[in-house]
Amino acid sequence: MNASLSLGLVCVCVSGLSGATLQQLSLDDMTQKSTMIVQGMVQGPVTTALHSRVIFSHYQIQVSAVWKGQVGSTVDLAVPGGIFNGVQQSYSGAPALQLGKQYVFFLWTSRNGVTQVIGLSQGLFGISSSQVSRPATTEMLLDRHGQPVTDTDLVMQLSDLRSRVQTVLKGVAQ
Repeated sequence: MNASLSLGLVCVCVSGLSGATLQQLSLDDMTQKSTMIVQGMVQGPVTTALHSRVIFSHYQIQVSAVWKGQVGSTVDLAVPGGIFNGVQQSYSGAPALQLGKQYVFFLWTSRNGVTQVIGLSQGLFGISSSQVSRPATTEMLLDRHGQPVTDTDLVMQLSDLRSRVQTVLKGVAQ
């Protein structure tokens, strides 16, 4: 039920509402619920496609390390929003990717095969030197009990993030 709720909230966020309401996901939540976790670089060209009335911008991620899941050398990552056949859609809370930048991606793949960042921007960590960071989301976040919570910036060593992911995975059947 909890996984369904999380994915349901993500679906609500990409349904065209002007503001997004997300379930707050901890690192442990994202680690457990992600179908894959990778470290990699965003590459172009960016393409757009229509999936169930939602426009997605597709990015190719050149994978440099796999932390969870079965992944090839690249991942096709879909981010809600973009321009398709002259129609533009934008989604509050969608992650903003920069071509050529390194990230750690907490990803999930939907039943129709579209791979996205889990929790919209919550599952995207920029890499700078040996640190990773994720700015606080400006979207409304709810805790597990449906109560509003405030997000905070997250900055930590890349090695600490990887260790945390490995620790969580050891306690979860893969």
